[in-house]
Amino acid sequence: MAPLCAMFPGSPAPLRPGTPLTSVVRLAQPGVPLGAWVRGCKRLFVLRAPGRRKVLVGPDLAALLRRCDRVVIRDGEVAVAFAASVLVGWRVLEVVLGTPFLPPPAQLRVLFPRLRSAPGTLAIPIGLGSAEEALAICARERVPVVGTRIAYEIASG
Repeated sequence: MAPLCAMFPGSPAPLRPGTPLTSVVRLAQPGVPLGAWVRGCKRLFVLRAPGRRKVLVGPDLAALLRRCDRVVIRDGEVAVAFAASVLVGWRVLEVVLGTPFLPPPAQLRVLFPRLRSAPGTLAIPIGLGSAEEALAICARERVPVVGTRIAYEIASG
């Protein structure tokens, strides 16, 4: 199913801890698990509702993306269901590079063809892939990595 919202400003955000889950259950379809990314959860749990509706609630967006075709995230103050395939496309490994020995941009593009870069940082699209795999390539090629984080970015164009 296509996303319910065509445009999303900035990175996706988890639902706030006080968000009523009844608003999320309304978005669930019978027999199809729906994910709900909620800040403050300790672990993944299942919420069952009448009409064979099931919502997987949890703090780990990647885990929800692996288990559900659609995941509910926060757009401003509104709970919105997106296709997991759309959210996966936004998943990047942000890498902060150590200076002064930065590899030339051409070398980085050979290593990561879909790379987006800014001075001193890289955004490597990884989808559901492993951050460790990308970091192993950086280590093998002696790319000086100072820090990393998983982020969700909407690619322009």
